[in-house]
Amino acid sequence: MPTVANSSLTYEILMYLNSFYFGMFAVCELCMGLFKAVNLPSPGMSKTLMDFALLFFLIITESGRIYLGRKGNLTERGLPILIGIVLTVPSSLATLYFLLWQHYVLRLEVILCSIQLILLVSEMVIAIMCLITIYRAPAPGK
Repeated sequence: MPTVANSSLTYEILMYLNSFYFGMFAVCELCMGLFKAVNLPSPGMSKTLMDFALLFFLIITESGRIYLGRKGNLTERGLPILIGIVLTVPSSLATLYFLLWQHYVLRLEVILCSIQLILLVSEMVIAIMCLITIYRAPAPGK
């Protein structure tokens, strides 16, 4: 009789997709930040450095979130998934900064940040469902 795996395939697919998408997103944000620093009127050196520092923070946070989410899903442990859900909050806020609160926001940034936010929200919903599956009481008789 085959055993039933609790690991969420949907969550794994989303995390795998986001690992590639976020790499492209970070490179594009870096290039657009350099473009804005060179070609657009500067809002100030401290503002430009803060944008790059926030991008570095986003790279670290999102990398950790993706790693912990995938590890927790594959090992069927709830704590790494829970930490990944908590790390979704700073990742979402940093992405919202690049979408709404920057001095200059390019059209490409609006598109890329919107896709990133959609991925973050969908991963968080699926992660919560995965946590419910992991911590659900086993059926009687098993």
